[in-house]
Amino acid sequence: MTQNADPGLHSAQEDLTLCRETVAGDQAAFARLAGKYRKRIFSLGYGFFRNSDDAEDFAQDVLVKLYTSIASFRGESRFSTWLMRIAYNTAINSIKRRKEYTSLAEDFDVADSGEGPEEAHLRECSRDAIREAVTDLPERYRVCVDMFFFYDMPYADISDVTGLPVNTIKSHVFRAKKLLRDRLSGGE
Repeated sequence: MTQNADPGLHSAQEDLTLCRETVAGDQAAFARLAGKYRKRIFSLGYGFFRNSDDAEDFAQDVLVKLYTSIASFRGESRFSTWLMRIAYNTAINSIKRRKEYTSLAEDFDVADSGEGPEEAHLRECSRDAIREAVTDLPERYRVCVDMFFFYDMPYADISDVTGLPVNTIKSHVFRAKKLLRDRLSGGE
């Protein structure tokens, strides 16, 4: 049944088509592809650089790299995974000298359900506690947690992006969840 078709499959096919059209010289296809992933690239950059201007420069750099290397995309992995690997490696190479990574959880927001001032205050306190707990995680855990929870990436894609084995990714996410649970329950 087509109603149960995987929307990710459609997106992957669309990305592949846009890649082929870009390689054939269709600039509008590249603009659609860039528009589709710009926010994700910017968010990753912001997580690393904690500065909108630097994140915007980073996004531009990644899109230039994408444009110049798109012909090398062979379709062996999903385009989004291939692009995130380019972005991740660009960020890592850019910050090696300062060894700083800030989690996307900094921009994490707990859904507002239209509650009163007391509930809003509790929600704000919860958000701050989660931000602080994720920020306190070791960098290797934070990166994996961000990609797993905030980008909704499967372990295999995180492995492709970071170059870490899948079992290491699973271990990092498991340990990060335990640390977060302990920290947020006051068991620290």
